[in-house]
Amino acid sequence: MSIRTEVRGGAYWITLDNAKRKNAISNKMWSELCEAMEEADGMEEILITVFTGVGEYYSSGNDFNPKEMAGVDQSDPDYEAGYSRFMRRLIKHTKVIVGLVNGPAIGIAATTLGLFDYVVCSDSATFLTPFPFMGFSPEGTASVVFERIMGTSKATEMLLFGEPMTSAQALQRGFVSHVFPKAEFAQQGTALVEKFAKLPKHASFCSSVLASKELCRGQQWRREMLTIHNEEYDLLKNIVADERTIELILKRFSKAKI
Repeated sequence: MSIRTEVRGGAYWITLDNAKRKNAISNKMWSELCEAMEEADGMEEILITVFTGVGEYYSSGNDFNPKEMAGVDQSDPDYEAGYSRFMRRLIKHTKVIVGLVNGPAIGIAATTLGLFDYVVCSDSATFLTPFPFMGFSPEGTASVVFERIMGTSKATEMLLFGEPMTSAQALQRGFVSHVFPKAEFAQQGTALVEKFAKLPKHASFCSSVLASKELCRGQQWRREMLTIHNEEYDLLKNIVADERTIELILKRFSKAKI
């Protein structure tokens, strides 16, 4: 289980490669994601950072396998979860972030898509935020970003009631830009990335595309998103520090197939 990275022209590809566990993201993988984001951000020739998954799932979210949770002291005030470290890098990232959602996206894998600049998905994709069933609260800035994208009622349906969103609904609500048939998804998604990655670069500012992203999602936007993330993370830390929450998670995932 790992993160695979590859540079293809002006695109830096990040692939979640943990298919046996539906691309659940382990502590090690969170660290690898942070390193990959930093590497992509520092490469002058890169215009686009791409996220996708291997196999049937985009990602089943954070890995709550008891082995992953063992030894983590959630009450330690100096401890920062891997997903939080990744969130800070995602928000500060200067390249155009593209999501190729090849299958179901669950939890943090779904919420973070709201921070991406461009998302397309397979018709096999579903988006699920099962927070009420796990005793969690929203993360990934979804507490604010989901409402901005799809409106209060639909955001409430997902975040508070845990209702899934289909690929067709995601397109209708403006969460994704295109839905491609599963059999054609890899080809169609790759073609889009290759097309966008060939946009002109200029020596004065590398690319007007990156300058435009900075205009749309510059320092003011980053400060706002970081504030939202910090508020969400503080609440989650308090929730997870409760022994009853840990018991619920362990009970739910100790018998899980992923």
